[in-house]
Amino acid sequence: MNESSGPLNGPSEASPESGRQTDFVQLLRDNSDCPETLYAKITGDRRLEVLVPYKGTRCAHYDFGKNLHDDFMLFRGGAVSELVVKPSGQPDGAPHIDAAKRYDVLKPWSNKEYALCVSPAGSGHPHQWLPEHNRTGTVFAVSQQLFIDDKEVTDWSGQTGFRPVQSVRLVQRMIGIHPDDRSRPIAEIDCSHTVDRRGVTVRSKIIWLYPVSIGSGYGMMVPIEGSFAYKLVTSLGRVYDATATDRSRTNLLDDDQAVSYAFLHRPDAEDGRSNTVAAMTIHDIGSTLRYGQEGRRRNNPVVWLEHRNEQIQKLYPQVFDQYTAQAGDFYEAAGVYFVGELPESHPLLIKRD
Repeated sequence: MNESSGPLNGPSEASPESGRQTDFVQLLRDNSDCPETLYAKITGDRRLEVLVPYKGTRCAHYDFGKNLHDDFMLFRGGAVSELVVKPSGQPDGAPHIDAAKRYDVLKPWSNKEYALCVSPAGSGHPHQWLPEHNRTGTVFAVSQQLFIDDKEVTDWSGQTGFRPVQSVRLVQRMIGIHPDDRSRPIAEIDCSHTVDRRGVTVRSKIIWLYPVSIGSGYGMMVPIEGSFAYKLVTSLGRVYDATATDRSRTNLLDDDQAVSYAFLHRPDAEDGRSNTVAAMTIHDIGSTLRYGQEGRRRNNPVVWLEHRNEQIQKLYPQVFDQYTAQAGDFYEAAGVYFVGELPESHPLLIKRD
């Protein structure tokens, strides 16, 4: 088991002893030049990309898309791209806007919002993941709505370029289905994603329709591209190594008390990577981490970091561990993700070694 590499004690950062917490999303906002205008493009059936500029033409490039074997439109990934503006030749003079991707930061396709491994209580059926894992579809749409600047868009035809907008919102109402008991839904699931200059805000609510065995479950996860990962910093000031690739785990000494997390790249990288930070701040931490409730991760901290392989490092808030939920029980998770940049002189970057 890996251990913490010790506290970060920069003058403007929190330390574990101080009790203060640093909101890394807000820190990135404060150090970014995010205009009101962002850019959105529908790329196909329930596929969407959004660019949020944070420094000149440099953008956080977020994308969303439907799973392959069920309907859930997940927050697929977050990259850094350059905004490309070219003359379009159109009569109205509107330019053609595109993006040149530089590098991935948030691991594409890896679940971020929630992941719950469930089976009808007492059924003997194997546990399956909500939403889809391992090519097994489990979450299906009742309704899925896309709002751009608060106006509903119903045409998912692919577009050739991005268009300027101020906000994008996905609202999904779904049902969870266990593949061995398709005759009755196991859960009602509501999930919303809002993208604006403040980042990607996510809210999920899962209501159990009858008793359900939850083998394990997570909310507001942070999967990081392996080539980007170097250090994980918590809002209480601790720093953890994020470079092992042997499927080991680091149990966070902060347990469930840190409200915000930041992943940092190595200091010697090019193309802006060394200044880039991926952050997630939990909203409603008592609900998201199930404070005071039974059935959370046992005998170890609730929050831990998986060093899965060379492709991914993943932060897991494990809010369920061998628990039986009753009909009408519910779980809510909420938070915000932000990919941005800090100046080289910032204490967070100086102290990462």
